[in-house]
Amino acid sequence: MMPFPEFLEKIRPAVNRRIEEVAAGEETIDPEIVPLLLRGKRMRAGLLLCVHAGLAGTTALTRQALDLACAVELAHAASLILDDILDGDTVRRGVPSLHLSRGEGRAVLDAVGVLALPYALAAPYGSRYVTMLASAQRSMAHGVAREVAGEPQFPAAELYDAIITGKTGHLFSLAAAWGAMAAGEEEAVVAAFAGYGLSTGRAMQIADDIADMRAIATGAGGCRPGSEALLLRCLPPGPERAGRALGSMLDAEIADAIARIAGEARQRVPPEVREGLGQVVRDIVGLTIAGGMPDSSPPFPACPLQ
Repeated sequence: MMPFPEFLEKIRPAVNRRIEEVAAGEETIDPEIVPLLLRGKRMRAGLLLCVHAGLAGTTALTRQALDLACAVELAHAASLILDDILDGDTVRRGVPSLHLSRGEGRAVLDAVGVLALPYALAAPYGSRYVTMLASAQRSMAHGVAREVAGEPQFPAAELYDAIITGKTGHLFSLAAAWGAMAAGEEEAVVAAFAGYGLSTGRAMQIADDIADMRAIATGAGGCRPGSEALLLRCLPPGPERAGRALGSMLDAEIADAIARIAGEARQRVPPEVREGLGQVVRDIVGLTIAGGMPDSSPPFPACPLQ
């Protein structure tokens, strides 16, 4: 399989062209926010298309796989607009957050408008896709709500686990499952890849929180603490012990992701593809940590996966 960072560079132009086409074709989408929709690493789309390519045995982008990849990215983009309001983030994807440039009320309406686009892309492929998208978005909203509420009655580790599963894990799960479905796989394989995506998303969120902790520790943070503050509460005291604990958390999620497709999906996924998809999780972790790190030295020892 092609290295995931290289694969992202290959698919990003096609994903962006399709997103621009869909967004520009909707009269309800303000043209001013279309450029915002064209930013981002496209890791969710990349995961979907990578799973599809591995299972279908081809790197050619089908219209269905591309539409579904754009749907998960647009669902993510809508959630980011709302997350920035809730978290007080001032910068998103290198530009001022939408609620600062357009006001909170307008930003909420923009998010609602963007939120309709994933359904328009998924609906032509059947009601199951729409139902799965709605379920993932409900899980995302529930995860963010738990993060905002705090729920001090729950142990920090239990609450953190629930938050990252909801707000990040379920959309990655949807992406991987859709990749398998677009490749025509049977239900058992789709379920295996849903589990693979869930662990991949959880690993990505842990990596993102590590990057945020480092940014805050070096004075580069520009928002209220979120799930990274909760993660910090889950760690043992001391930089070395904390670093080892973070590395163990990431290792566990990566191992779980690989195990999910080594069970029910084993007969359908060649060993080289399983190995490649395992590396995809590691690459997503590495890209996330590197993308969020300031130039200064991190406060924790380097994780062996970086």
